[in-house]
Amino acid sequence: MGTRLAEPVVLAAAKTALYPDIENRPRRYAVTDTQFTLDSWGSWPVPSAVHDQLRPFNALRLASGEPDLLGIGAPPTGVLNGDAASDPVVAVEAKGHNTTPQNADIGRGIEQAHAHLPEVNLGYVAAPAESVTQTARSLARDLNIGVLGVHTDESVDFLEAARVTGAGDLSTGIEALRFQASTHQLTEGSFPVNHPKNFLGYALAVAASGDTSEIYAENVIRAVSDGRRGAILLGLIDSRSDDEYLTHLGAEVVRFAQQQCGSIPAALDRFTEWRGKRTRFTELAPRWAQLARAAAIQYEPTRLIVDSLEQIHEDGTESVRLPALVSRACRLNKPLGVEVFITSGERENVLTPDGDLDEAQLEKPAIYKSGAYFQFKAQLYHVGLLTTGGKDDGTKALNDEWRLEHVAML
Repeated sequence: MGTRLAEPVVLAAAKTALYPDIENRPRRYAVTDTQFTLDSWGSWPVPSAVHDQLRPFNALRLASGEPDLLGIGAPPTGVLNGDAASDPVVAVEAKGHNTTPQNADIGRGIEQAHAHLPEVNLGYVAAPAESVTQTARSLARDLNIGVLGVHTDESVDFLEAARVTGAGDLSTGIEALRFQASTHQLTEGSFPVNHPKNFLGYALAVAASGDTSEIYAENVIRAVSDGRRGAILLGLIDSRSDDEYLTHLGAEVVRFAQQQCGSIPAALDRFTEWRGKRTRFTELAPRWAQLARAAAIQYEPTRLIVDSLEQIHEDGTESVRLPALVSRACRLNKPLGVEVFITSGERENVLTPDGDLDEAQLEKPAIYKSGAYFQFKAQLYHVGLLTTGGKDDGTKALNDEWRLEHVAML
């Protein structure tokens, strides 16, 4: 039974305890470091079920080292001073032992978790319950580190509460996870619909008098949930438990509509005229397309793609295939590049245990999120950023051209 508390098992149990039912909870996300993609831990083969619990993986690199797991969002219990951060960044260090659980080096885990506190809000150490001594608990309390005791049946006790601290400047890796925490339920599969007018139209439907869903379905498209998801993704609306609200950006869409058309109903009539038209938005409605472009460029994946293509152009290449784009994007911001382009089930193939990118894997269509190379690329084409739209066939998309319509001469 001792091998059941090897480090990957301890970490998987801790992840489940800290983030139960994570897929159904908004603004929650947890990702495991690539070192846990190994098939064996020492001489102990890691069961596939444990790998499944630990997914998704990403390269987690902080100035203080490589945490075993990073999470976004408050755990359900075991937190002191919880009001100090609404969506805290959580670092977890796991300690286990392949044969003798009580020998797990929990003291080292506490020190590692404490070292991350300048960059995160909460630190935890997870270890076999029988390794947690009173001395270790006292040290953890003194250093504001939470302690999770894992039993052989993989149940978890919150033995010491973690205290929220104020992190300094967040690393690019943490910013990437913050992005994904707010959007992963929206983007894990397909990016919702492929025309930016559908997101602008949702902001107008929220502002109009009457039922938002009915107004949207009547004037924009019938896929109401997709339009809503896209409007959230691009920061046009804020969906809360009590209702949907326009953000500052969404309110600007409404003001623009009133300026252009005189009223919200008149603007919705314009959207009705555009239903079913495949004309590039920059040609169909240039000023509206410029508005959509302004919204799109505030979206982090847009900036990553544009920056990558700008750098590629500076190197003397005007257009690239998808693998070359993703390779450059990961050079700029590997955690975000992985979150945007790579499906969660393929990351252990794309990233080595050391967190490096396996370039050969980028030639496989199955590793990519279809929403990135199809719907999202189509939107960037419609707003005038890219020269071509997306393809819905993964094999064809692999060789599709990615090229900026206009390059900034910096």
